[in-house]
Amino acid sequence: MITRKRFFHIWWLVLFLIVAIAAASYWLIGREAEVTIANELLRRERTVAKAEKSNLTVYFQTFGNAVASLAQYGSIARRDASTIHDMDIFVEQRRANGIVAGIVLTDSKGIVKFNSNISGTRDLGMSLADRDYFLWAKGESEPAEYFIGRPVVSRLGASMGLVIVPVAAPVYNGDTFTGAIIAAVKLAPLTSRFLGLMKVSDTTEVYLVDEEGSLLFNSAEPAAADSSIFDFFQNNPFDGSQALSDKIEAALGAEEGGEFRTAGHLVAYSPVLLGNQSWLVIMASPSQAIMDLAEPIYIRQTAVILMLVLTFLLFGVIVARK
Repeated sequence: MITRKRFFHIWWLVLFLIVAIAAASYWLIGREAEVTIANELLRRERTVAKAEKSNLTVYFQTFGNAVASLAQYGSIARRDASTIHDMDIFVEQRRANGIVAGIVLTDSKGIVKFNSNISGTRDLGMSLADRDYFLWAKGESEPAEYFIGRPVVSRLGASMGLVIVPVAAPVYNGDTFTGAIIAAVKLAPLTSRFLGLMKVSDTTEVYLVDEEGSLLFNSAEPAAADSSIFDFFQNNPFDGSQALSDKIEAALGAEEGGEFRTAGHLVAYSPVLLGNQSWLVIMASPSQAIMDLAEPIYIRQTAVILMLVLTFLLFGVIVARK
């Protein structure tokens, strides 16, 4: 027969075992939950980054083909009154989206001869002969091709002073190169439209950089665009910022997407390959997001442990009174 003293020895031993097992389960299940949540966050980031990449790629493919098609119009080759009429129609058809600022037509030396833009101004005479897209059009292009240039600060028209992505196509009269037609895509509204709302959590930060690390879009601080992402991290340091900067630098120029973790962030990236331009969409979620998502699991675990302990304590009290 078990004495009362013996019973309480066993009771305390069982209580200790329950607490130990519950604590171990709490830690193991919590760790497993964190790993599962981290993997799920990375999977979502990869999915969203790929979607952003596809959106940008399809937009430039569609728009580039439209510019190349316009370059083959008879009115563009003739350079008469119908030329500016067709250019105006092209711009007006895209006015509502707020992304296309305008389009210009140069001569064979790169001098702007026709200009149609959303402001209705006709700035002419500016030389674009030193721009990468004109050099391509004059030296390497074929009819029906288009070229996406490096983001630059516009020199004229409705986009003057703004960062634009030029989309150019060569103009030929027969086999003779007669100039280039160049459309200006405003970078800020373009990136805001395709990248601004695509996040996996409220704390996710989205960046778009070129092959040199220059920021084309920064969801955390839009005003910081046009600077280097490495300078941005250096001027706005946080826990793990240097490790994040090093990992992003290693990913520049990648041809395939990937992911990595630092002490402070979960990061997925996807390259946007636009002709000879190589951009990188980067999604970074702070590791604290894992704890935020895991918190309900820890709360449930704590509640279960407390219920087990209280139940066993109550059982002991009831037995002690008999």
